[in-house]
Amino acid sequence: MRAITQETIQNLNYVKIENPQIDLSHFPDFLIIGPQRTGTTWLYYNLRTHPQIFFSRPKEIFYFNLLNMPDFPRYQSNELAWYLNFFYENPVGYLWKNIKALKNYQEFYKPQIRGEATASYAAMDVEIIRDLVSLKPDIKIILMIRNPIDRAWSHAKLHLLRHSNKKFAEISEQDFNDFFNHPYNLSCGVYTKMINNWSAFLKKENFFIGFYDDIEKRPEELLSNIFSFLGIDNDSKYNKFARAFFNATESIKIPEKYSELLENIFQNEIDELNQRFGLSWPIKQGSGET
Repeated sequence: MRAITQETIQNLNYVKIENPQIDLSHFPDFLIIGPQRTGTTWLYYNLRTHPQIFFSRPKEIFYFNLLNMPDFPRYQSNELAWYLNFFYENPVGYLWKNIKALKNYQEFYKPQIRGEATASYAAMDVEIIRDLVSLKPDIKIILMIRNPIDRAWSHAKLHLLRHSNKKFAEISEQDFNDFFNHPYNLSCGVYTKMINNWSAFLKKENFFIGFYDDIEKRPEELLSNIFSFLGIDNDSKYNKFARAFFNATESIKIPEKYSELLENIFQNEIDELNQRFGLSWPIKQGSGET
């Protein structure tokens, strides 16, 4: 059992704890924080098949990112006990995971770490990040980075087309403009702010920044690096699904008017990413993958 101190409880801004004797031993060891359309679903499916990892079900709990939005439709609770309930095994799930582990890797499911993958966590307010890290100071965080223009276009296709069950021709230019300029959607492409916010609270060695381009070019190497970061076995056999794509959107070329709009929005961010990480992207026409 891992107890929580009274001082920690008193310093929490958004997380509520009714029972001060709460057991934190099931708090996740790592989080995939997104943002959306950067390959987080690919990463989730590859990690959840690893027999040493327990993942919450569902994939996205939407707990921390909604703590300061109680009126949001997906908001359910600010109580930590409610959140921790997603990190306990059930007998049926445990049996199923053993069957899959034996089938895929000829070994039993023996989880050593727990994880969650909510893509909306990337752009959370710093006060919520502070709460989260105070509950688990050694938590490990995985942030994925993708060309902000491609990410925004893929996000728009997912939201405006797939989720609305509409064809591209049915979506107005105003709809696209409103989506691209929505404050939350804008925040999803400003990786440098995310990095700064999370870095302020995390141990340097507990923050992994992955690149979407590596999913396309060297997925096995990326997975191996993440396995090592998480402290689990990184044998090449666990790369079995590395070249599978998940949750891809329809491949539609981005119209020039939208590529120009997004380039104007994110040019400063792209320049900053180039300076900090050596990332440089051409304007891609028609990116439609995860």
